[in-house]
Amino acid sequence: MRNKFDRDLQKLHDDVVQMSTFIETTIDKTMSAFRTNDYALAREVCENDDIADELELKVERRSLRILLSQQPVARDLRTISTALKMISDMERICDQAKNIAGIILRFEGHELIKKPDTILLLSEKCVHMVNKSVEAFMNNDLELARTVMTMDDEVDAIYHNIHDNVTELVTQNPDNVMQAVDFVMMAKFLERIADHAVNIAEWVEFNITGEHKNKILL
Repeated sequence: MRNKFDRDLQKLHDDVVQMSTFIETTIDKTMSAFRTNDYALAREVCENDDIADELELKVERRSLRILLSQQPVARDLRTISTALKMISDMERICDQAKNIAGIILRFEGHELIKKPDTILLLSEKCVHMVNKSVEAFMNNDLELARTVMTMDDEVDAIYHNIHDNVTELVTQNPDNVMQAVDFVMMAKFLERIADHAVNIAEWVEFNITGEHKNKILL
């Protein structure tokens, strides 16, 4: 009986890894589309959004089957709870990437009001956080998960810098307002991606220690 349970847990882990790989690829494609003005790639990101929903549903169904058939307790229950929480954040990361891709498509045929260097820097930080939070999950690495949690302040600082710079551009030339709003929204979506990466890292910590910032203990 335990052998079957262990196989089921391994399949659940593999499902979460599949979802992790998909979100990493999605973010990479989104920011590559922005760097290279590849609008076909941006459209691909928008069109593939349903895949994330299907992967999330796959994890939810497997988790529920295990819960109903095995009635796990202690560490096993924590592992399943972690998977359910993590894939929710992963699906939201895909939603934010789709939102960014939609903004990128609005840039098609238009000259940018400013070089996107700072936004690209922000995207690199956010992608790094997502990659490391996923790596922490795959390797059960508590130290790495906690390192991801410390990166959020830097992302927030870059976001506020972008907001201030874009506001100044609009003050100088009100004709820039529409694209300025798009830049700020893109930065905001990236900042939210970083927040979800932190959430994933916190659930990795919970899976390993049984402790969460909300004082959950299992």
